[in-house]
Amino acid sequence: MAGQTPEPLPQALTQMIESERAFAARALVIGWKQAFLEYFAPDAMGFSEGQVGLARDQIAKNPDPPSDLQLIWEPRFGDMAGSGDLGYLNEPVRNVRASRDGGRPRYYNYTSVWKRQRDGSFKVVMDVGINTPGPVSFAPGFTRAPQTNRFTGDYDDTTPPLGTADGLLNAELRRDQARAYRPNLTPSARLHRPNVMPIVGDKRILQWLASQPAFTSADTRFSEAARSGDLGYTWGTYTTKARGKAEGGFYVRTWARERNGQWKLALDVLQPQ
Repeated sequence: MAGQTPEPLPQALTQMIESERAFAARALVIGWKQAFLEYFAPDAMGFSEGQVGLARDQIAKNPDPPSDLQLIWEPRFGDMAGSGDLGYLNEPVRNVRASRDGGRPRYYNYTSVWKRQRDGSFKVVMDVGINTPGPVSFAPGFTRAPQTNRFTGDYDDTTPPLGTADGLLNAELRRDQARAYRPNLTPSARLHRPNVMPIVGDKRILQWLASQPAFTSADTRFSEAARSGDLGYTWGTYTTKARGKAEGGFYVRTWARERNGQWKLALDVLQPQ
């Protein structure tokens, strides 16, 4: 209804957003490498040169960034589990270097998964993104993923766990992408693919996927759900082949659980290696 006051964000979601903003501000002061080392959890995983490993170890091995390089970002979309222990954020990123391309930015769209630590703080446990042809637009301010039909714990206990849901999707992706994703998307789902602007909404996603080839392989490597069982994330490996060219890498997915216990995709990212 016009003029309605937006529902206030849960405290845990606000804390996660503020942690992301502090992270972004810190990166402008000490550089992205040191800021990443500060804000990533010790057990955060990363993907580098086709290998999976502890993200902080991978980051530490990177050379120090040039002094004139800035990564500028702001959390604009995401969600938090009802238990307040696990959530994700989506943010447009500008990579700016005064001595490169006349100072013109390069654009990215990143997704970060955050987990509450024993001391009560939030740290990044997964961070994955895509390059985009231009700046990614979002609604003003921060938007929480729609919360209709949210899982509350009252469901048929024969519903498959998150890892099984991810594996079933992967099996179908070896046949047909659009067919595989169709029953698994939330209405507001986001599909992130390299060199493509984010595709938002189940209908637009299915239209785009209709022209995409089936995966030649897709395998679940990890899954984790919040204590409340209403939100989680998975990651794994994939390969595709289009126009005679093979491509492989990693995927990361965030999932929301509906009241009937079914897991649905909120966000899906491919990161080629």
